[in-house]
Amino acid sequence: MRTRFILLATLALMTIGAISAQDRSLTSQQVSLEELAAYIDTMRTPDTAVKLFYTNLVNNPTHSYRIEHLDLGFNGCTGRVDEQVVMADGTRRDNVFLFNKLGLLTQSSIQGGKGAKTVVDYTYSYDEVLGFTLKQSKSKSRTITYAPIYGEHGRRESIKGSNGTRQDYTFNEKGQLTKRVITSTKGDKRILLYQGGYVVREEAGGKAFRYHYDFDTATGKKFLISIEELKGNDVVHERKFDYDIDTHGRYTRVSVSFDGKHQMTVTRSYSE
Repeated sequence: MRTRFILLATLALMTIGAISAQDRSLTSQQVSLEELAAYIDTMRTPDTAVKLFYTNLVNNPTHSYRIEHLDLGFNGCTGRVDEQVVMADGTRRDNVFLFNKLGLLTQSSIQGGKGAKTVVDYTYSYDEVLGFTLKQSKSKSRTITYAPIYGEHGRRESIKGSNGTRQDYTFNEKGQLTKRVITSTKGDKRILLYQGGYVVREEAGGKAFRYHYDFDTATGKKFLISIEELKGNDVVHERKFDYDIDTHGRYTRVSVSFDGKHQMTVTRSYSE
């Protein structure tokens, strides 16, 4: 396995060419997500090696651009997120998420309906060409190890968990994520279709869902406003999200309703 990994990294390096000294710092373990994102967003033709590094980074299933809680993404945040969820009946749940400076989740503490908290720690492996990939998740009750599978261009196309889970990624000709298939331990599949980095459609459990967003010009980010459950072309149920954001484009308060009836209010605070 290690030999194959080295050969793949070598092939990826040959394919993308030599990285310039100026860009080399953007594929190191010390780079921050803010630096990387600014480079990718402002460069008309970003260095191929940096783009590969960035793609593999943000497409980790535990990256703050991908991970969601209660359908609300973390929009590429770093640091600590304290989340309070107040249900319609007044019950409260307090959660904590810790992201490193690259936006990778290092710990989650989620409170269940009966008050007990599940704490999970996450670790990652690093390669100077292929970047970071999820290595292990560990809680009090179980440890899961993960094995990545890379395509010929060095992009991570699958990640398999020792518990039988799997995530498969599909990219278009520009290298942009278009589809992610999440397979559970039971073999059930959740299919997410992407456009411009955001989920636009979900298929799971024999149901289909359509996602709608607001675009905030100040932050250049999109924010979820509704998820429609579809039966054919007809909308049979709708969840709506009324939200406030801060100057960094992060949710601070979200009121969630289902078919017009209030479900919960989620508030988040952020610290480094």
